[in-house]
Amino acid sequence: MEQPLITPTLAPTVLVLTSDPDLADRLGAALAPHGLMLEHHETPASLLSGIRPGMPGLLLIDSRLLPDHQAIAALSIQVQERRGQPLPLAGLVAGADIQQRLAMLRAGACACLDRSLDPALLAERLVDLTEPTRATADRVLVVDDQPVAALFASRVLEAAGMQTARVTDPLAVLEVLESFAPDLVLMDLHMPGASGIELTRIIREQDRFADLPIIFLSAELDAEQQMTALRVGGDDFLAKPVTPQRLRAAVSECLRIARERAARQAGAIDPRTGLASLSRLLQRVTQLIRRGGAELECRALVAIEQVGSEEALAHLVDVLRAQLQARDLAARVGERTLAVLVREDRAEHLGAVCDGLSQGLFAAAPDLVMGVGWCRLARGGGDAVTLLSRAGKAARASLRRGDRRLGSYPRAPSRHPAGSAPSTVVAISAEHLRLLFAPMVGVTQQPRARYEVTPRLVSGDGELLTPNQIVPLARRAGTLDQLDQWILTAGLEVLRSACANGCPVQLFLHQSLESVQQDRWVERVRDEINARDLFRVRPVIQFQLQELVEEPRLAATRMRHLGRLGIQVCLNGLDDRPAVIAALATIPASFARLTSDMVQALDPESLSALIQTARGHGLKVIAAGVETPETIARLCRAGVDLLQGPFVQPPGIDMDYDFGGLAADEDPA
Repeated sequence: MEQPLITPTLAPTVLVLTSDPDLADRLGAALAPHGLMLEHHETPASLLSGIRPGMPGLLLIDSRLLPDHQAIAALSIQVQERRGQPLPLAGLVAGADIQQRLAMLRAGACACLDRSLDPALLAERLVDLTEPTRATADRVLVVDDQPVAALFASRVLEAAGMQTARVTDPLAVLEVLESFAPDLVLMDLHMPGASGIELTRIIREQDRFADLPIIFLSAELDAEQQMTALRVGGDDFLAKPVTPQRLRAAVSECLRIARERAARQAGAIDPRTGLASLSRLLQRVTQLIRRGGAELECRALVAIEQVGSEEALAHLVDVLRAQLQARDLAARVGERTLAVLVREDRAEHLGAVCDGLSQGLFAAAPDLVMGVGWCRLARGGGDAVTLLSRAGKAARASLRRGDRRLGSYPRAPSRHPAGSAPSTVVAISAEHLRLLFAPMVGVTQQPRARYEVTPRLVSGDGELLTPNQIVPLARRAGTLDQLDQWILTAGLEVLRSACANGCPVQLFLHQSLESVQQDRWVERVRDEINARDLFRVRPVIQFQLQELVEEPRLAATRMRHLGRLGIQVCLNGLDDRPAVIAALATIPASFARLTSDMVQALDPESLSALIQTARGHGLKVIAAGVETPETIARLCRAGVDLLQGPFVQPPGIDMDYDFGGLAADEDPA
């Protein structure tokens, strides 16, 4: 069938449905230099009246005006019918609002754009989306030591309109990556000189190729070898021989997913500086921590603490940009704090590279008051938030000294001698504990904002310890009950303050088995809640499921007592072990949390079965550690209720996640 022709006299037009005329005006001005017209409509009826047959361009819908995915899809279909052919759909969403993004994606949107982005950045994304055909074909690098196999794959993809380059010498891959700049790599597994797995590790070690899609194409039938290829960074695995249709479909789908991922990451930009946002930096560091190995050894975080005006910050950003290497990731992480994720090919040279960056900053900005500090990712200990705080600690020390020299954080705080455990008592009594808040987002509309509360402990020498480090220290010191009491009372104070400010939230507060075993523990929890008049908005108390499995009778009794007080329970560490599954039937609870490891380890059918089992016991299932949109799609298909993790938003010191569209009058249960 012949494709309908686009009338040359019609200029590409972005049809914008929004009730914000100022946004439309600014976006229209930014699109004009690119040769794009903008038509602003405030109602669906007005928009439909402006559709012309064959009209080229794109439909851009503001989710605030049309939040329901069914309504969005219906409008898109009406536009298509009047135009005579499909018109690409994109959404304007709040950067952190996953529900708006889900609604757009379910309606068939090809991209979700953060409405808070600078209009110039939005215009650049829209230019890409409104092209009738891609300005340049997708570029695929075929790596296979067998010339015939490489030629076959190239010809198949070229027939689909893609541009290819072939490499039969695996040792030449990096050179061709630089010169060809592919959008995707099709990689053989077994090759002389370097295997596909080894090459993928090398490619993934470079930040500019960290998100480059890689598909393995091999005759390897061993499932463990195939899983190893995917674990080191492969996006898909195709078994030889592969049909042309299957090869084209797999490559096209992988490219589509990569473009959607890039569109999301384009929204992870701090609008005031143009640098990456805090969430983008923490996501990247979290990815590196999960991968580990040599890739982690070659990374460091450099923090820059600056004192001064907004103009001074803008000057610092300009100076920093001039110092950055192409493989560095710079972000704004505080009101006057910047950070850089630095990479060096040899781990032993990391210190010198960070020192060179700091010297360059001090030399280029002699009038700025600032401190610079660094922390290695490997041997630094802790999660992304902890590592960033340690780099910040070194920067603040540099600022206090005023000697314009790089501060460093060289120690590994995770290995405290047993004798240091009593310092936990001092830290708690001196109120050195801090609370971080990790938002949990419902796949469907949720009644109110939900956050998991996690503590961080600033020890006597300034270390910032994670819960995995705090709990063993407190247990050895015999102060775990004191820690639980602090978490409970501090969390309840946050809850009381939120209610007083008219912003009630649902907080998940952790308690340990040692506290539960105390005879009057339930009464103590009740008294703390009543003392703050939190009768209508009570916390969710969460426990490690493995601990409760060891004391099933006590756990069942205590959970029933909490239920009589209207306090819901969350069980952390849901997995598919028989003892855990059996415990779900005996321990009354409202929520269960899957660990990120379990989400990744289970195949789709097993994951769905586990979630449905938990839901069959009346539990809402939370998935932790969500890092990618692909994981979100997988979890939604499996039936999960709540999402949590770096892709949603890493833990932070403020409860500032934009949940949007909350049904505030509904009961949270």
